[in-house]
This record gives sequence, structure tokens and C-alpha cells, in this order.
Amino acid sequence: MKTFTVTVAGIERFDGEAPYTWIVEASDVRSAMNKAMAYHALSQDQRICDLEIDPLHTFEGLPPENCGYNWNDLRPAALEANDVDGRV
Repeated sequence: MKTFTVTVAGIERFDGEAPYTWIVEASDVRSAMNKAMAYHALSQDQRICDLEIDPLHTFEGLPPENCGYNWNDLRPAALEANDVDGRV
């Protein structure tokens, strides 16, 4: 599996809120986008048809160190670490 950065804008974009950036593991970019969109829709209680992928902030790999935005790490190792620390 490869690591991908996927940025999803939901209906919050209409209120001026920044899009969400998700770090996911997937076999290809299409699978990564699908995974991030599904997670975004479920976690934000939104419909898939209301979501948009930001193609300028969607790519293979992690965001650059000084990217200027925060992200949510959905990779299994990060989720397990958060669960152990009690931060989920």
C-alpha cells in the first residue's frame, strides 16, 4: 500500500471553512480519493455528492513539512497510536 494525501471540500466550504486533508493508505490514487471521501462523508455527516476533491492538494506521499495546513492521519498505524494514547 502507498501513502496518499487527499484534500476534500464538503459543504463547509460554503461557510468559508478550509477543506479537510486526509492521509490514507491505498493501492492507487483513485482508491485513496474514494477512501478519503467516504471517511469525510461519514465523519462530517455529509453526502458524497456534496463533496469535491481538491486536485492541487491530492497526491501520492505525505504533505511537505512546511505545507501550512493541518491534516488527519487515517493510516492504520496512526489510528492505533491514537487509540493507545486515548485520543480517538
